[in-house]
Amino acid sequence: MKRYAFSLLLLLSLLATVLIIYQLEFDLNSSPLPFILLPILLLMTWMSGRINFLILVTYTLGLGFVYLVLSWYNAATNEQQLFYIAQHLLSSFGVFLYWLFLRQLRSIFENNKELQERVKLLEGFSESPQLLSYSEFLDRTDFLIAGAKRREEKNILFHIQIPATKFNKKSIMQQLTNAGLKVFRAHFDVMSQRNRQEFIIFLQNTDSTGANIAWSRYEKELRNRFTTVDFPFEFSQLHVNSSVEETLDQQERVHK
Repeated sequence: MKRYAFSLLLLLSLLATVLIIYQLEFDLNSSPLPFILLPILLLMTWMSGRINFLILVTYTLGLGFVYLVLSWYNAATNEQQLFYIAQHLLSSFGVFLYWLFLRQLRSIFENNKELQERVKLLEGFSESPQLLSYSEFLDRTDFLIAGAKRREEKNILFHIQIPATKFNKKSIMQQLTNAGLKVFRAHFDVMSQRNRQEFIIFLQNTDSTGANIAWSRYEKELRNRFTTVDFPFEFSQLHVNSSVEETLDQQERVHK
């Protein structure tokens, strides 16, 4: 909230500076200010970071040099020199405020984008409230894997990848979710969406034989839901030894 209030204060200050410039009734026809100020503001709007600060410094020094040349060329009187100094100071202050405003505004947008990505990560891209978020899935499976190691049990991960070329990813993912909720054991098997293209199912205390039986049941349920001969996804059955993340990373390196 403080960031928005500060941004609003900068904007009001900038507008006030512009009003002061016009209220002083400068003879803008005899000044290069209109031909320099607007392009500078437009350029700063598209640029960001240190480049805008360099533009600000260059504008302040450059405009001062321009007014110095004008004063010398026109043999300006003391009144005209004061006129140039006032224009230089006010316009430089206005550009400085605009630089602060852009910097503050971009900071707000960047923080907002970061928060949205965090929320998306915590939600695990899950379209179904009955699924665990991906972060919860990792926490739960880490706990299950630690227990399985003590009991010397095996764990299997079903990894389902929807190709990026598919346009109906959301519908496919929903069918995978509904079928999984119907087939797998709610208190023993854990499901989640890693992202919008990857659906994962963790089977605890299961070997390859048990995993094949579980997949057969799941495949039968999926056949009732998909009308195509070939499934619109790729399936992998992975042994989980240390963590789900490490297992998936190894799978990705193999495919690369």
